[in-house]
Amino acid sequence: MTNKHFDDQWKLLQQIRSTDTQKEAVRKRIRESIEGQPSKTHPYKLHQWKSIIAASLLVVIFGGFLFMLMEEKPKQNSSEYFALDHEFFSWKLEDVTSKKAGEKLELYNKNNPIPFGTVNEVTEAEMNSIIHSKPMHVNQELEHFPYKTFMYIEHVKMQDVAFRYYFFVPLTKEKWIQFTFDYPKIEYADIFKAISTLELKGKKPYHHNEPLYVTHGYGKMIYPVDLEAISVTSNNYEVYRWEGASTEAFNHYLEKIPRGYDKRFDNWKKESGKGSVNTFVSVDGNEVITITLIGNKLTYEYFYPNRDE
Repeated sequence: MTNKHFDDQWKLLQQIRSTDTQKEAVRKRIRESIEGQPSKTHPYKLHQWKSIIAASLLVVIFGGFLFMLMEEKPKQNSSEYFALDHEFFSWKLEDVTSKKAGEKLELYNKNNPIPFGTVNEVTEAEMNSIIHSKPMHVNQELEHFPYKTFMYIEHVKMQDVAFRYYFFVPLTKEKWIQFTFDYPKIEYADIFKAISTLELKGKKPYHHNEPLYVTHGYGKMIYPVDLEAISVTSNNYEVYRWEGASTEAFNHYLEKIPRGYDKRFDNWKKESGKGSVNTFVSVDGNEVITITLIGNKLTYEYFYPNRDE
């Protein structure tokens, strides 16, 4: 009975037919439905992937370029200490940048691409080889500096370098740290300000309770170590800013000048002056220097009476 019922229903269903209009309507809805769905290979999807890949490549290329630029550009010392391998040092010389060059650290004045000096570690054998293989005209141990320091001056005779200063400071029994400075790429005052304020991390510096004085180049006049050059454009006239300037400090300095270069005998004799203006003459009479202190400005005026014009 039940099977007969289903057979009758199936025959009725087979008799139902769609009209041509209904068929066309169904086809239209199907086409619209297909066209409305985004294709998995739609062009704008491919374009998005290309954009992402191109952007990634640009980031990689730019990052590599920036890394190379940072490696080549001298770095200003942003921390308290300069780093050289396992040693760290500092000083009160401002606006100095550094760049690693092989085993050395090159030193630059800020915004100047030409190095004025180097720092590196040497063995005692290497130090002795440097000293004996170059025309060194000065060999001196600096007294009362922060560390035991040996100074040498090489007569370089290059267009942009007249003298090269070498300073050797012991680190251990076998190892030394070597500083070189090229004059006139860096002024005398700056050279000695650096060395006289040197501090090696982990090694306590010695602080002398009296002012320190040094000579500049091959000259016999002594100068305070805490000077900052203001104007040294002329061979006959120099102006410095003296950090420790005072009447007491100036009088102490004037007292030290006669035997300042060689304490065994007088090198200078005072010709005239009192107060802030004083004139000294070398014992051979070939050089006359007038020294003036106004505020914290220390001025030197040089005369050479026996020099041919």
